[in-house]
Amino acid sequence: MNLRSTLIRTSVAAACAALATAALAQDKAPAAGDAKARMAAEAAFSKADANGDGKLSKDEAAKLPAIASKFETLDKDKDGALTLAEFAAGYTAAG
Repeated sequence: MNLRSTLIRTSVAAACAALATAALAQDKAPAAGDAKARMAAEAAFSKADANGDGKLSKDEAAKLPAIASKFETLDKDKDGALTLAEFAAGYTAAG
């Protein structure tokens, strides 16, 4: 093997390693944002859940106008209350 082919192979290997590292970094960045968003949604849900029953009634959701305006849409099981999962789906869109 000559010097030129060794340099080419080394450069290709370094480029692949850099791309792999960048891809891993991109995969981890949204997870941190997702964790923050999940924690924010949980905190808002807990604050709005006045009676602590683990779900939000229409009256409890009224404290959050962005959620209250979409209550019917977010209530996927149509039981008249929002679970944390239902709330979080609307909270992330509401900001």
